Amino acid sequence: MIQNITIKSAGHDPTTDFAADELKKYLNKIGEKNDISRLPNYELIIQESEGNDQVRIEQKNDLCKIVGNRKVALLIGIYQYLRILGVRFLRPGEENEKIPEISESDLNRDIFYKHTASYKHRGVCIEGADSLENIIDFIDWLPKVGFNSFFIQFENPYTFLKRWYSHEFNNYWENKTFTNEEADKMSEKVDAAMKLRSLHHHRVGHGWTGEMLGFSSKYGWESGKKISKEKEPLVALVNGKRELIKGTPIFTSVDFANPEVNKELADVIVKYAKKHQDVDYLHVWLSDDCNNICECDECKKTTPSDQYVEFLNYLDEKLAEAGLDTKICFLLYHELLYAPENAKIKNPDRFVMMFAPISRTFEKSYADVNYENGIPDSPKYVRNKITLPNSLESNLSFLFDWQKNYHGDSFVYDYPLGRAHYGDLGYMAISKVISRDIKYLDKLHLNGYISCQELRSGLPTTLPNYVMGLTLWDKELGFDNLIEEYFEAAYGKNYEAVVSYLTEISALSSPDYFNAIGPRLNKEMAKNYQKIVSLTNEFLNKVIDNLSVVKGVEHHNWSILAYHREVIHQLANALSLIASGKNEAAETAWRNFIDFIKLHEKEYQQELDVYRITEVATNYAGFKYRDN
Repeated sequence: MIQNITIKSAGHDPTTDFAADELKKYLNKIGEKNDISRLPNYELIIQESEGNDQVRIEQKNDLCKIVGNRKVALLIGIYQYLRILGVRFLRPGEENEKIPEISESDLNRDIFYKHTASYKHRGVCIEGADSLENIIDFIDWLPKVGFNSFFIQFENPYTFLKRWYSHEFNNYWENKTFTNEEADKMSEKVDAAMKLRSLHHHRVGHGWTGEMLGFSSKYGWESGKKISKEKEPLVALVNGKRELIKGTPIFTSVDFANPEVNKELADVIVKYAKKHQDVDYLHVWLSDDCNNICECDECKKTTPSDQYVEFLNYLDEKLAEAGLDTKICFLLYHELLYAPENAKIKNPDRFVMMFAPISRTFEKSYADVNYENGIPDSPKYVRNKITLPNSLESNLSFLFDWQKNYHGDSFVYDYPLGRAHYGDLGYMAISKVISRDIKYLDKLHLNGYISCQELRSGLPTTLPNYVMGLTLWDKELGFDNLIEEYFEAAYGKNYEAVVSYLTEISALSSPDYFNAIGPRLNKEMAKNYQKIVSLTNEFLNKVIDNLSVVKGVEHHNWSILAYHREVIHQLANALSLIASGKNEAAETAWRNFIDFIKLHEKEYQQELDVYRITEVATNYAGFKYRDN
């Protein structure tokens, strides 16, 4: 341990103290690896100012000052300083960090770095099946790669934790009961991890309508429920009935023509906001389904978005009456993609608009759109007969309609790692789309990006999140430069062979095909998937040769790549069969694939979410087998 690390902080609070401890920890790691005894003295400073996160680093004459304009910015500044020194935070978890070889003189060299974050909102939203350790490690990783926000859907992360601890879709694990009490204790630890790092805290989203109807949002997509007679008048009238859609509260809309709905819904939200004032951005969304909108005579006189905006204005009044300045995120999603015809947000300062193009393609970027001639007029809303658009052009037409009357804060809530990534078997193409999307956000008048995604999305790499976080922090960072930075640290001197291999696999893959955009019978994709099978065979010797010589973090990443090679060998074969119309053989190949990843989940739990890939593939790709 280096004993002479001097860190002076202006004031002490948990985040600043944590930042100082992090700096000291990593300086000691660098010192131990490189036998360094002399370091600068360090001064950590918070100079508060408005605007996006700002960092300034000045190192000269044995003094290094690291300045942030808020606590989370100071913490990010620590990690940016370490990145300048060569530390690489490649995956969640300290065991996945690369400590550089560096001389004492280089470590003590003059450094000047000043940067204002390119975007205000830079975050990730939880999805998939997650252990407590998965969530905590991911939260710890976020500021290391430039993020400043984390979003926990629902009242607490019960749904995502239960999927893991009950081992849904994997009967090779013992199926254990997961209780509310366990979820509450874990949720407190998650909240504490966010608070320690001063990450912007986003919460809830879908579930408010269910809360109003007597069902807790923490159970997510629970089904098999029935509405009470008392609550029936609040539920949307659909096909002549007032009942839960598919027996699922979160899928069910409400009757905004009933005056009690606004009152009861606002009351639930205000009570929550009053109790949870540590939540920075409270998401107020409606149901998580489409074509389920109330068909009563009064509701049919207007549109769902008009009713939604009128409710948001009412909620704003009730929050103001309660003396709460809670920021409310509202959602452009499903029916709510259609802009209101008459209603307008009265107090934009209260709200943040969230554009959520869940059905979009990820085979092109926002930067590829022909904005002069390619944007169609958005279609006229037809109650309970909408079709979600796949094209970026159609999705953007809805955003532009909303922006005609709303000019407040906003960001995109996007899904590259929610299910599209399973179709990019090399993760290279989708990483490039993420980079290009983010660089284009300011031209769309969007001030950031939150990724709705699995936290366990690291097979073969975590390049998509690495690119996402650092490009949101600095959109001038070159994609090719980040590839070199990431792969050289992860794989060592032979990293270019890995880049070439994964790039070729990505070029032969299709997120759209995997996610049911286009027909299942596809001769071209059948051939492409067989080419991927051949590539995995050809790459085997390269994996074996490198695993015999690399050590530490590089060995770990090559071992993950070895596992990935076999995973996509089997998955590409199954996809080739289904694209050829050989459904019976495809199902057999799929079952073998599922059996393989279930057997190996204990070894590669952090890298591949078995629950989620099973759910997505059986919902979209055309396979049937699930381990229920």
